[in-house]
Amino acid sequence: MVYVPGDIYLWPNLTGGETIDLLLKMGGHQHNKKTDQLIERFELDTSRKNRSYSKGNRQKVALIAAFSAEADLYIFDEPTSGLDPLQELNFQKSVLELKEAHKAVLLSSHILSEVEKMVDRLSIIRKGEIIETGYLTDLQHLSALDVRAEVKLPIDDFSKIKGVENFHQDQKKITFSVNRQDLPLIMARLSKLSPSDLQVTQPTLEELFMHFYDSTGKKNKNGK
Repeated sequence: MVYVPGDIYLWPNLTGGETIDLLLKMGGHQHNKKTDQLIERFELDTSRKNRSYSKGNRQKVALIAAFSAEADLYIFDEPTSGLDPLQELNFQKSVLELKEAHKAVLLSSHILSEVEKMVDRLSIIRKGEIIETGYLTDLQHLSALDVRAEVKLPIDDFSKIKGVENFHQDQKKITFSVNRQDLPLIMARLSKLSPSDLQVTQPTLEELFMHFYDSTGKKNKNGK
């Protein structure tokens, strides 16, 4: 097992390179070709002392050592804290490589857009308790679909149709959300308005999270 916390403390008088090698050795691993590739990917100056590193660079040291190690399970707790957007993408790329190698990855993160790009199965936690768990595609089916359309004919009172929520209109452009079971009825009504553009999308992970909680932090009455 390999573990990377969100707040890294490194030996101040060692260089980044020495620390990577030490972390690998402590876990029974060796500096290898993959280590060098990761150092280049994350653009880390390994000759500098740890005490001179920013939080992001300290995080890079731990991530490079972790991704260099050969393990069956990798645990990352807020691993991109302090990383710039480019390095966040490098982290995501490295995690996807682990998945392709059939490794198990447990990721804890409050950055929902990041989680959405990498995970298959997820758990939503509030106040230390798991309130929902499942595959992302399955959980998305619990929430409403987002619909955007541009129509040619005048719009009737769409907001009062059963299943339509969060209806907004800007001239002939409309947006709303709809429960999946009501989608056939809505599409039939929408087709009568001669739509010139139509987009139906799955809820994002952030929207899915908010599906379970209202603004007071209590479980949404529609949550499963």
